[in-house]
Amino acid sequence: MRPSAVLHPSGNYRFLPAITAYSAGFAASEGFEITALRLLDCPTLSIAFERIDAELTKRGLAPAALAGLQLRSPGAFSFEGFAEFNDEYRQSLIKRGLIIDGVNPISRTNVIPIHQQPSAPSIAVAFIVSPTQGHGASDFVVAGAGEVDGDLGPENIVARGDLSQKGLSLKVDCVLDIMLERLHALGVENPTTVNVYTAHVVSNLNEMIEKKLPSVSRHGYSTWLTTPPVKEIEFEMDCASYSKWVVI
Repeated sequence: MRPSAVLHPSGNYRFLPAITAYSAGFAASEGFEITALRLLDCPTLSIAFERIDAELTKRGLAPAALAGLQLRSPGAFSFEGFAEFNDEYRQSLIKRGLIIDGVNPISRTNVIPIHQQPSAPSIAVAFIVSPTQGHGASDFVVAGAGEVDGDLGPENIVARGDLSQKGLSLKVDCVLDIMLERLHALGVENPTTVNVYTAHVVSNLNEMIEKKLPSVSRHGYSTWLTTPPVKEIEFEMDCASYSKWVVI
């Protein structure tokens, strides 16, 4: 089923419902913008959420201003372990009243650094939505996605176990199609930030990305030496366009 955007009750942004653990992305409404709060020390979930809560209070924003997160994990989960982690993570959102009638509006990217992994799941970036003095409505975040075609399960991994250049190209193509689908569903285009998360070298990666996301020819993209959070998934991407970033 193709994703379809839903307006958040606050009216600050629209989002793409996905699974109980996260949404597939969000886009600011007219009169609002997105700020990336960077937590350079990648604190654990509990410490990071406290810091984000404090920042929202400092800015005079409600908890619902939090709309997206980038996580870092210490190691790859099995599909069953990933589901257990998601249940625990979801409790932090429930505690803050962020779940809407059982639907999770908070987008998420979650990857594992190859080197210097955190000792526990941590938060690297939080995305908040706040009023802007300008027109707004041009900012968005597309959540991370790996090469899974359909429901999250090992049977739906594209080119499962195939790390040849052909297999990796099939994986990249799948992920790019997911990015395009989510951009279209949010009614946005031309991301200014594109992130690639993989431990593999894909020979034709530049051409593949530029063909489907031509804005990278102007803005470039970043490759992170990481792996997706679930075993057997090898390639992940996210993309965004946001107005501001600060370190907290």
